[in-house]
Amino acid sequence: MEIARKFYIMTASIGTGHSQAARAIAEAIQRTHPSDSVQVLDFVSSNLFSIDHIIKDGYLKMIDVFPEMYDHLYSDSQMSRFGQFSQKMLSLSFKRRMKNLIMATKPDAMIFTHPFPAGAADLLKAEGSISIPLLGVITDFDIHQLWIDRYLDGYCVATPDLKDLLETYDIDGSRIRVTGIPVRRAFYEKAKEREAFEKGTVLVMGGGLGLGNVVDNIARLDEVEEISKFIVVTGKNISLYEKVAALAEKLKHPVELHSYTNKVAEMMARSEILVTKPGALTCTEAMVMHLPMVLVNTLPGQERANAMHMKNLGCAEWVKRGELADSVRAILRDPLVRKKMADACSVAPSGSADQVAKVLYDLARKQ
Repeated sequence: MEIARKFYIMTASIGTGHSQAARAIAEAIQRTHPSDSVQVLDFVSSNLFSIDHIIKDGYLKMIDVFPEMYDHLYSDSQMSRFGQFSQKMLSLSFKRRMKNLIMATKPDAMIFTHPFPAGAADLLKAEGSISIPLLGVITDFDIHQLWIDRYLDGYCVATPDLKDLLETYDIDGSRIRVTGIPVRRAFYEKAKEREAFEKGTVLVMGGGLGLGNVVDNIARLDEVEEISKFIVVTGKNISLYEKVAALAEKLKHPVELHSYTNKVAEMMARSEILVTKPGALTCTEAMVMHLPMVLVNTLPGQERANAMHMKNLGCAEWVKRGELADSVRAILRDPLVRKKMADACSVAPSGSADQVAKVLYDLARKQ
């Protein structure tokens, strides 16, 4: 009889896609290996003056006020000495916290859906302080320098192209598995039910943090006669929720308003189109649901790569704010266009979280 194992999945609440992917992996482990334990931990410190809180606040302010500056920082740190130095400094900053965590919890393996904790664990393994298997799960359609760790035992990436890209950073291809981005089982179950969407219903999202010009998007879309109803998800952004609630009283179309919710799969199943910024996890969830997307308010950095990937697949239109209403109108008016976009979503991998769990157990068996 096998001894029960203990796994920790490390994420960081700098955006919610990393955390949703972590929960999808935990769900898969619990379902496929119920005798083992798994826990998702947020690596971001509760201390408001910690380096990661400062980075999180700075990141959110920069993409809101100085998006082009963030875009330059993102691009300049790719495959550069500046990027390597930044990664080393961040990893050193988090190293002691990671060491204390591992000593306290004594896991059999660790999974990372964010590069901050992954880099810290990589340093510990490099110096021989730890020997447990380490698995990185990249949750975008791009690879940043922060993810280049030499001592991770494995990587899970979304596409074969990303595997090739990761290899250009001198990461051994035998350590890289193409699994897709982990998505919770609820999305696959809703997709199998094949319930008819509600004609003219448009789902508007701004990610888990409620970013992007959601209020402006709704105001523009309110002029589209083909829309029958809005479903709006504002995430954890209370201010945005209040603004949308106030706006809803003035709109021609009814609004079903939600804050942060676990019912996104059900909402996607009811919707004819999704209007969102291109977070990789949200886009992957929509692909599983065969839900056409109109991508707008793209944040600088990795979201541009996400948007380009979705556009190239044919399951999304990538537009500027001034083009939003016309794009949505054209899709709603032509069922064949919508069907073509929905069919293009079929390239989404099935059971992505289960595949990540399988990679984890393969690594654990080799230990």
